[in-house]
Amino acid sequence: MLSKTDEKSIEKRFLDNLINQDEKVENSAIKVYQRLVLSRFLDVLENSFPLLKKQISENSFEKSVIKFMKDTPCTPFVWQIPNDYRKFVKRNKIFKNKKYLYELLYYDWIEIEIYMKEYKFKKQKKFSYKEIYTLSKSARIKNFKYDIINSDYKNKRENFLVIYYDFITNEVVFREINQLIYVLLGNLNNKESLGEVLKKLCHENEINFKEAKALLKEPLEELFSNKVFI
Repeated sequence: MLSKTDEKSIEKRFLDNLINQDEKVENSAIKVYQRLVLSRFLDVLENSFPLLKKQISENSFEKSVIKFMKDTPCTPFVWQIPNDYRKFVKRNKIFKNKKYLYELLYYDWIEIEIYMKEYKFKKQKKFSYKEIYTLSKSARIKNFKYDIINSDYKNKRENFLVIYYDFITNEVVFREINQLIYVLLGNLNNKESLGEVLKKLCHENEINFKEAKALLKEPLEELFSNKVFI
């Protein structure tokens, strides 16, 4: 009989063979298991990153997944594996000749992350510049260098997006915002009111506070109604 130490050693060697996708494995059964494991990873990541898949060859994608598997994902949850892959690809500069792909990966992943979260909110008060707000857990803001939102992936265009969960349609919304709203949302804190944060930003950037306050009221009210900030 095998000792527990021997059993663990065999299990580890078996799992290593599956994850490492070593083509030199002579055992045909191991090769079958290797392909099954790889297919599972490919399925998960293909479904998670449809935009990426359209931009690279099948061979390039599979090679990147095999490298990722050898790095071993750290999450125990299948739905979070795409984020590990996204980080791995960027950290190791897998697509360094096509840097816009890193933003495509984020674009695809953030929709999954926001959709999979659970949210609890207190009853909203009426929008007011005098209230203190913070960015909601159901929303993200992102500064893109490429024109991802208009599917013009390869062309550089600095743009600012707010990405949030729409509780009416149960969908994740990608919406372009101007730079001032982007900076304003990014500077919300638990100490200053919305008006105070805006006033400070206006002073720093030589913007007329009263004009900015009036111009931003309507879009901010809409974002507030969609629980982008709470």
